[in-house]
Amino acid sequence: MASAYYFDSTTYWSAGDEDSHFRWLDAIGCVQAVRGQGRRLFLEIEKEQVSDEDLQELKAVYRRYGGDLSQLDGLRAGHEG
Repeated sequence: MASAYYFDSTTYWSAGDEDSHFRWLDAIGCVQAVRGQGRRLFLEIEKEQVSDEDLQELKAVYRRYGGDLSQLDGLRAGHEG
């Protein structure tokens, strides 16, 4: 089953840009796994572990790399978004 959290057809401007995206995702505590499938990059997010800081970082990385912020709406339980 595909994750509800993904980036679609992300454009990277250099190898370092792509590396930075993956390192940023890896640094977010609630992100359990990141995997590519075709032109999508899927995230496995542990919803029960999303902290305020995690949510802020997820929103920032989604903005930076063109993710659909509406995917994060389900993570708002107990958080102001």
